[in-house]
Amino acid sequence: MQHLSEQPWVDFVRGISGPDASRDIKAHLASGCLKCKTAHEVWNLVERLAIEENAYAPPENLVRLVKLGLASRPGLASNLARPAATWTMANLVFDSFLQPLMAGVRSGALNVWQVIYEAEGLTVDLRFGRRAQSKAVHLVGQVFDNQEVRALQNHATVELSTEQDQMVATTDVSSLGEFHFEFEAKEHLWLSVKAVGRNPVRIPLTNPR
Repeated sequence: MQHLSEQPWVDFVRGISGPDASRDIKAHLASGCLKCKTAHEVWNLVERLAIEENAYAPPENLVRLVKLGLASRPGLASNLARPAATWTMANLVFDSFLQPLMAGVRSGALNVWQVIYEAEGLTVDLRFGRRAQSKAVHLVGQVFDNQEVRALQNHATVELSTEQDQMVATTDVSSLGEFHFEFEAKEHLWLSVKAVGRNPVRIPLTNPR
């Protein structure tokens, strides 16, 4: 049996594969194919994350009540009607949390979490860590210019803010494109990279690990 493509894996982990296909996949996994075993673990994780995502969605009736409340307040309604500031949402291209761990370390705690985002011709490499017995999150990042294939060298700043645009911290990017923050972990933080000649790039830092 050949290695599976995405669609058969999606059907299998959701339990909607046909009996023949399901039997063949189980037999192939039992044969010890390391590549497909790893793919199976990743797709199981994706399916669990998709199921858990529904728990974060607010009830529709509550959303409707909030919208009605905002509409009934003229000051807020006029603010909502204003055009939003121009910025670009970054795309996640790598998350170390989704990568299968090597045998022997799967039960250990992850001390460092790495994510990589891209937008506006920039690549933003972020690495999060926690100090021992501390709630503070240490963030080290580097910004690369994809067009120049090197670290971003022109003047740029990085801002950490809340969902309500309240500033938490700000810093300049070094000549090597590097920056770092140390902050208390909170829900719904945003990282904004502001470089000359580009739209600000925004990255959601929901519950940094």
